[in-house]
Amino acid sequence: MRYLRNPNIFLRVVFLLLIIIIPIYLLVFVIIHTSGIILHKEIAGSMESRINSYSELLDSEINHVAKLKTEYLYDEDLQMLSTVSITLTNYERLSALNRLSRKLQLFKDSSRIVENVQVYIPNIQKTIGIMSYSAPMSEEEMAMIREVNTDHSPKIISWHDQLIMALYDPPNSGARTNFYFKIELSPSLLIDSLMKITAKEDGRFYLMDKAGSWLLSNASASEQKSQHTIQAFLSNSSQSRISGFGNLNLDNDNYFGAYSSSNYSNTTLLVAVPDRQVFGLLHRYSQLFWILFAISIALVFAYSQRIYLLIHRPLQVMVRALRKVEDGDYNIYLRHSKQDEFQYVYGQFNMMVSRLRELIHEVYEQRIHTQQAELKQLQSQINPHFLYNTMFVLHRMAASYGLTDVTRFTDYLGKYFLFLTRTGSSEICLLDEWNHAIIYTEIQKIRFSDRIEVIWPELPDSFQTVRVPRMIIQPLLENAYKYALEKKLRKGILRVTAAAADDGCLRIHIEDNGEYLEEQTLQRLVSSLDEGAMNQETTGLVNVHRRLQLYFAAGAGLSFDRSEWNGLKITIQIPHREEKEHEHKHVPSVDCG
Repeated sequence: MRYLRNPNIFLRVVFLLLIIIIPIYLLVFVIIHTSGIILHKEIAGSMESRINSYSELLDSEINHVAKLKTEYLYDEDLQMLSTVSITLTNYERLSALNRLSRKLQLFKDSSRIVENVQVYIPNIQKTIGIMSYSAPMSEEEMAMIREVNTDHSPKIISWHDQLIMALYDPPNSGARTNFYFKIELSPSLLIDSLMKITAKEDGRFYLMDKAGSWLLSNASASEQKSQHTIQAFLSNSSQSRISGFGNLNLDNDNYFGAYSSSNYSNTTLLVAVPDRQVFGLLHRYSQLFWILFAISIALVFAYSQRIYLLIHRPLQVMVRALRKVEDGDYNIYLRHSKQDEFQYVYGQFNMMVSRLRELIHEVYEQRIHTQQAELKQLQSQINPHFLYNTMFVLHRMAASYGLTDVTRFTDYLGKYFLFLTRTGSSEICLLDEWNHAIIYTEIQKIRFSDRIEVIWPELPDSFQTVRVPRMIIQPLLENAYKYALEKKLRKGILRVTAAAADDGCLRIHIEDNGEYLEEQTLQRLVSSLDEGAMNQETTGLVNVHRRLQLYFAAGAGLSFDRSEWNGLKITIQIPHREEKEHEHKHVPSVDCG
């Protein structure tokens, strides 16, 4: 906090950079560490789930083979050959053998892991294979089948480099065995099926029986020496849990392994993936984090030094110069050699100091100019009064000669100029402004005869005493006559409406049926209110809009739209406010009505 309160901006910038960077990196470190733990659990759970699925598929396939064998126990041809073959003729026996051989072919084709199926029938001393016959089964082979089927469950054993799924049909009442089923599984098909587990990770898998008598793996020949490590890992792990995961070392390399054991097929499946492949990216991210952290700290100090040269030192020069100006020394000129923002700031500072020197001399001249302006204003007030008095004499002369139209016209002109000569106040009652606008349209009616129809409503009583700036309606009417109605030879319409809105504001709408309002012109009028555009057509409109906003607030002013006759529609929005005593208490009041 002492550094943050230091008046030196440079030290505060350096300290703030460190305050910003260090918590961010601490947060990133926590995120990486937490992500590693979560990733480890997710990968372990995913691998364990996949291995369980493949283990269940293997059990399902073995169960399918066992069920097929059970169905074949009651095959008519097998029962006939194993029991009553002596009573069969040679043709019947041969036909039964051929049918049974074809059924064994179907047995093999119905499974994805069976390589060969054989049935030995002692009654006929023949071993029936797939579309073939062979010599009787040896005593050693029959003893193997009887030995592994004592609990009547399917088992996979290794016998003479073969994977045998031995299924035994026990004799009844101590009789001799009627037949022996021998199902040979294909190691290559099993390996191909299990390769799908490690297709993405490019790891190793191991399938073995719980006794460790056989093992299938996709490991290369050079990796076979690690199989005793696999057997030890599986033996220790599978005793406590049916499935799980852990770390193991194979060929001096760390692996992450997940396993699943099956009590049905008495097998265990293990998948081992190299640690560098599973968690290598996370380790690289951790290393990159510390490298980036060290680089960031170095960059902070390098950046701070650069800030000092580019910003802090020029700011110190500027501060010293401003203090001299504060003491009244205006003979200062700053120089900056680099082409950057400070060159502009120094240049503007030099211009400011030069301008201050000039303003000191101009103040005295301004007082003299003010006196001259007051004299000219007095002269400008005399001329309108003379014009009004002359118009009044002309009005009496026309009345004395009975010239009705001239009398009415001069009366309107007299009232018009009388309104203009009231220069004592910059604000008037809305009713006076309203009546002045009516007089202006009456003068224009005499000019345009019946070419233009003017529609005027009554001004709402609640807004008659509202004080407004002078000349806010007549310039808008003049704009409508000049740009919309002057060229119309007949059926011109100028409508003025006034109504109080729900928000308490008065909205005065001035609409015409001019045919010359293009969309581009309307958009230019709308944008002129925001941009303050000043040109021949919009100077008066923008002037009225600005005066309303200065007098009332930003909510007051003009808005433009299309009228129902496709001409221009101008809306004047005036807030309901009786007086502004706190701003105009010294201004002479003007009677309304």
